[in-house]
Amino acid sequence: MSPRVLFIGASGNIGAAVLEALVVAHPEVIVDALVRSDQDSADLKASYPNNVNPFRGDLEDLLLLKEKASETDIVITLLAGLSSSSSSPKFCIQTSGAARVWDAPDGFTAGRVWDDIADFDSFPTSTTHAAHDIQLFSATSPTLHTAVVSPSFVVGRSPSRSHTAPIILPYLLRAVRDFGGGFVSGEGKNVTAFVDTAVLAEIYAALVTDALRIIEGGEVNNEVWGPRAYYFASSLELSFRGFMEKHLLPSLGRCGGEGLLKSDGVKEVSQDEITSLLVGSLGGVEALWSRHIAEGFGTAMRIRPSRAQKYLGVDTAKGLPALDDAVRVTLGSF
Repeated sequence: MSPRVLFIGASGNIGAAVLEALVVAHPEVIVDALVRSDQDSADLKASYPNNVNPFRGDLEDLLLLKEKASETDIVITLLAGLSSSSSSPKFCIQTSGAARVWDAPDGFTAGRVWDDIADFDSFPTSTTHAAHDIQLFSATSPTLHTAVVSPSFVVGRSPSRSHTAPIILPYLLRAVRDFGGGFVSGEGKNVTAFVDTAVLAEIYAALVTDALRIIEGGEVNNEVWGPRAYYFASSLELSFRGFMEKHLLPSLGRCGGEGLLKSDGVKEVSQDEITSLLVGSLGGVEALWSRHIAEGFGTAMRIRPSRAQKYLGVDTAKGLPALDDAVRVTLGSF
């Protein structure tokens, strides 16, 4: 019987890239993919007619998700329904985020570098993502194997038909438009890590490869799975000013975004100005998420992805791709 994967978020920006990498690496795997719309279902069926089974639902359909999870070998990215007392090995790969270790936003300091092996025991426990990471790891058992993938700012075009551009780009371009050009928080010295969507997907594919090895009778490596299996993902780090000057603004110039640039150079603004601009009169979850993104533009988020390279053989430090494709897609909504 073919191994089964339950995939939550397969049509999203990151999820679609992960699904593509997974199917290419393991065409024998059957993927049950949760989707929220008939269009997402049709898109996945068209792209992967032989090994992806989309089903309609949402994260509130707990009984449905638990039933699906109980029938699967590997879950990305949901814990509910996986039994820690199963007689066969089960796997859960959860997406987190490097905001777990970012500094307070001010734009004036480069920030500390956090290594996912050497510094794991000193990770903050009350920051964004921490509670979910800890909850997942606490569920680890001899037959339930867990891992967390923690990307920095994700850039690059995704194979997703509905979420082609990375989630931060609309916020970046809206701020550029409203500030009249390039911008940084404070002096823009905050150093931040960025990761290419396709490179990030390689980590998930490598984890699935190892899970399949174990399902076939291989030994579990407790550095790959378990309470310490935390994987940062970063392709490049540079100051936010450097990202603005060397990547985003040149891409806008090449892609017809000159109309957003009313002035040359980069404008230094306060973190409060960025937050007020992006949050505005929003309320609820949308306001919280917009504030989170805004703070990311001023924070230092420096990470070293040692675990993926050492234990999975995935070298993520490949530099950033050209932003042009994703920028063109995002400009279409302005």
